[in-house]
Amino acid sequence: MIFKTQFYEIIKTSARSANEITWILLKVYVPLSILSSILKQIGFFELISPTLYPIMEIMGLPGKASITLFAGFFGNLYAGIATIPALELTARQVTILGIILGFSHSLIIETGILINLRFASYKIAFFRISLGIFSGIIANIILPHNISGVILNPYLKQSNDINWFNVIMGIITTLIQIWLLVFFLQFLYESLRNFYLAHKLKPTFHKFGSFFGLSAGSIIPWMVGLFFGIIYGSGIMLQFVKKGMINHKDASLLTIFLILAHAIIEDSFLFTIIGGNFWIIFLTRISIAFIILKLLSIGNIYKKLHIIGTITENNFIKIK
Repeated sequence: MIFKTQFYEIIKTSARSANEITWILLKVYVPLSILSSILKQIGFFELISPTLYPIMEIMGLPGKASITLFAGFFGNLYAGIATIPALELTARQVTILGIILGFSHSLIIETGILINLRFASYKIAFFRISLGIFSGIIANIILPHNISGVILNPYLKQSNDINWFNVIMGIITTLIQIWLLVFFLQFLYESLRNFYLAHKLKPTFHKFGSFFGLSAGSIIPWMVGLFFGIIYGSGIMLQFVKKGMINHKDASLLTIFLILAHAIIEDSFLFTIIGGNFWIIFLTRISIAFIILKLLSIGNIYKKLHIIGTITENNFIKIK
């Protein structure tokens, strides 16, 4: 009976989370998908492409893909993704966009959250944009030209002409796919948490965290942020700071890691739906995040991270 009650609660919580994401998509993804199709139909992309091509070329992208970057930078990841089906991009180009926006999406919202919680300043947004563009340049240099990628939604198949039936069906089916993705990930997390499997994994996580200079108290917000995003991770981090379970070094390193690798599986899969390569996006993003985390954990480097926007020691003491 207890098992059935827990299972029901997990289903309900997972569905609620999926519904919240879908509601965001309805407000952002739908209008931008339609707008992008209209812009394609009237020739707007052909108009801006030559102007921005020199800048975008160094990242292996056409000039028209700049609309995806702007939408992702200043809107959110869903806004950026909404523009892609109308752009006729290759799997390689979608993958590079996935890497860039993985590091630098939702800058206004996520930076605002971190500022409001006093874990970062506006400088962190510029750091994310710089790293995103840099990673796009490097990805263009080292990635093979023939990257496999399958568009999981048949209605998102690209063509020169706009088919409005396919546009509408693409929007509807993408909403369903993302709802199922969020539901599954939330279900997995809630199952681990409610059935105490997470406690069995804690010793392994603690050893892993200590390698990167993180204390035992930082493991939970680290893992939650990694798999479920900045909002969840930073919220739990704030609670742990107030309880004295996280020190200034933890807070500085966690902030850097969370902005680089949050909601890592969901974000990578979102680009897979529209033709990107999941493993390249996932492994590139998480490898860079862990390398940077390890480098910044050496000695007292974390005390200088306020230069790129992390919390100062004085402000950390005020939070406590």
